[in-house]
Amino acid sequence: MILFTVIQREWQRLMSQPTYWAALFLMPLLVLGSVCAIIKVPQVNDVVMDVVDLDQTSASRDLRFRFDASAAVTLGKILMSPSQALERARTKQSFGYLLIPEGFHQALVSGEQVNVTAFVNQQSYMLGNILSNQVIRNVLQSSIRETTVHLMSGGALQEQALAQVIALKGSRSVLGNSHLNYQSFLLASLLPHLWHVFVMLVTVVAVGDEFKNGTTQQWMDSAGQHLSIALLGKLAIPGLVLGLWISAIDLYVVNITGLAAYSDLSALLVSGWITQFSYHCAGLLAVALTHNYRTSLSLAAFYSAPAFAFVGVTFPTFDMNNAAQLWQSLLPISQLIQIQNLVLHWQVPLAELWPQLARLGVYILVFSLPALALIRRKVSNSDYWYKH
Repeated sequence: MILFTVIQREWQRLMSQPTYWAALFLMPLLVLGSVCAIIKVPQVNDVVMDVVDLDQTSASRDLRFRFDASAAVTLGKILMSPSQALERARTKQSFGYLLIPEGFHQALVSGEQVNVTAFVNQQSYMLGNILSNQVIRNVLQSSIRETTVHLMSGGALQEQALAQVIALKGSRSVLGNSHLNYQSFLLASLLPHLWHVFVMLVTVVAVGDEFKNGTTQQWMDSAGQHLSIALLGKLAIPGLVLGLWISAIDLYVVNITGLAAYSDLSALLVSGWITQFSYHCAGLLAVALTHNYRTSLSLAAFYSAPAFAFVGVTFPTFDMNNAAQLWQSLLPISQLIQIQNLVLHWQVPLAELWPQLARLGVYILVFSLPALALIRRKVSNSDYWYKH
């Protein structure tokens, strides 16, 4: 019953503090809703690309047609000068351009090697790779088709003609995220990142506000002077709400990516809840290490907010320098993102994720043990109260 008293007190505090309930209910709803609305298209569609056709033959026109027929590309303008195409790309009128060289048709029918170059804006790394693959595939198809037709017109059988084609037919197999789906890695990475920031900040707001307002004694009295019960009751409501948030995120991502039949949902849920607990502990440590409410909020934001740059989404973790890899190793969210990639893209079950879950357990111990010791000292010393 003591725990229920602490929870009841926390609910009253939650309803009476706009900053608290907004951080727990309103802001996550607005932010997560906005992100889902922005990233609502699962794949790249109708990106404008120009074509510089220096050949002006039936073969180049066929290639232009195939290029424009792609679902990923919309043909912008057909130009005669690479400088014009480059200027359009610089002014963002197009994403890039395909350069068909002079002598393209003649090289195809004579069986010579053909070099068709695609210039794509690699500032958007994933989009550039998708378009590059699309261009390569179309060039191969066009090359094989044109060469085969020419050889068959000379009397060769289709099998003989295909055997003489110099431009080999290429195939590409993608390991993980085989449909090049934006949502499966952007939402599955970005939404938990935003969520873990809220977990830390809400924890700091819930606990730090007691010290700021000097209500620590009332808080401890409601818990019978038991710190463990006080913290458990304090974080029960935020923990439940934020746990439902990450569960909803997992269900949403699995649903929109069509991976419900292949992914272990229990692995996503369990790893998310353990990660949440580790960030509650990190938030407690932020409050314990500082004697100023605003400083603890700043420390929580400094630790959690930039994490997206270090978890392997913007660039591969193995390509980071030592300092970046060290920072990445200090972030529980990095383990959650790794688990999500294993579950969503590689269909790894919960039973095989124990190494990553064990690392999350280490974070919990590293954060919680000093946090409990320091908060206990802070609770017993009124000199640490009323800090703003």
